[in-house]
Amino acid sequence: MDIFAHGLWSYAIFHRKRYVWLAVLFGVLPDILSFGVFVAENLINGNIQRGPPPINTIPLWVFASYNLTHSFVVFIATFLLIYLLTKSLFWPLTAWGIHIMIDIPTHSSRFFPTPFLWPLSSYIFDGISWFSPWFMILNYSTLLVVFVVIARNRAKGKKPTTKFKK
Repeated sequence: MDIFAHGLWSYAIFHRKRYVWLAVLFGVLPDILSFGVFVAENLINGNIQRGPPPINTIPLWVFASYNLTHSFVVFIATFLLIYLLTKSLFWPLTAWGIHIMIDIPTHSSRFFPTPFLWPLSSYIFDGISWFSPWFMILNYSTLLVVFVVIARNRAKGKKPTTKFKK
């Protein structure tokens, strides 16, 4: 799934938590850490193109960082390590795990399938491509409905700000 949708889904899932923005950060961080520098470098150099870049133009470090940031094994190990060090569950980090879970079925084997079992296994799930127009329309339409519901629920929960005197 694209980085903007990950951010929006993270917000939708954690919108009632005081750490919502930290969760949004962890929800987009896997893509920023794996592709962010590569995309920024291409933008600076004027190598702007529509759609995914040819696989042979992507540096090896992008693949390495993608494996690291999109591994559920690495996520669980990090989550447990933080717990062992702090004796507290760091809930905003779960947005990273949700990012990986969303990516598993929304990445095809043709372009950056999610290596969710790395480094234990090279198994990948051949999902649908999030870049497909029909999926983008479905995903963002669903997000629109979710955000309308969130806004409606917030509006219901607020008392009117204008008070009329009799």
